[in-house]
Amino acid sequence: MEISEKKNKLKYLHSEIEHRGIYRVEPGKQQIPAKAPNYTYVWQMYLRRCMFDPKFVFIAAELLIDLLPNKEVQFAACEDAGVPLGLAMSSILLTPMLSIKKSRKAYGLLNFTEGRVIGKPIVLVDDLAGSQNTLKNAAYILKSFNLPLADEYVAIINKTTATHPAAYIRQKNLINLFTCDDFALTWEAYFKKYGKAPNFGKYY
Repeated sequence: MEISEKKNKLKYLHSEIEHRGIYRVEPGKQQIPAKAPNYTYVWQMYLRRCMFDPKFVFIAAELLIDLLPNKEVQFAACEDAGVPLGLAMSSILLTPMLSIKKSRKAYGLLNFTEGRVIGKPIVLVDDLAGSQNTLKNAAYILKSFNLPLADEYVAIINKTTATHPAAYIRQKNLINLFTCDDFALTWEAYFKKYGKAPNFGKYY
């Protein structure tokens, strides 16, 4: 991929995330409840608003594949948010994808994965790498069945550097396109950078 083409694609992805994929709380307004009791946020990544846009997800897939040192791999996406990205990456390389559940299916085959294993090294895929609990759980499931993990795993945004600095999967290399430092995360930072209030749009 040409450098200029790569820059333009990264610029597009950045703009989509910056203006559509981050919810920022206006000062003085109610903050976002966290999973942990008694914690709240003043900003939150909502990449799924971008992940269901075919243009966005295929451009992200192209750029991530371009960074992979080995293309002879299979992609395994963490449910739910990683699935569109994993499917886009698999479509580009024309290889079957795996979808990994957070827990064993409660009926039918009682399976942990959907899809077909083809014996190639498996690259784990997610939209965000934060605590990486979802990615680590997926790695644990694959290892428990003696399935080969690739040396790399991928995410669009490495949030780990900002929030969970010790959370990386051991002996694996995280490939990502952005970190939190690339974005104006708070309402105040966005207003200072763009001279206008963030407009996240409606959600239901």
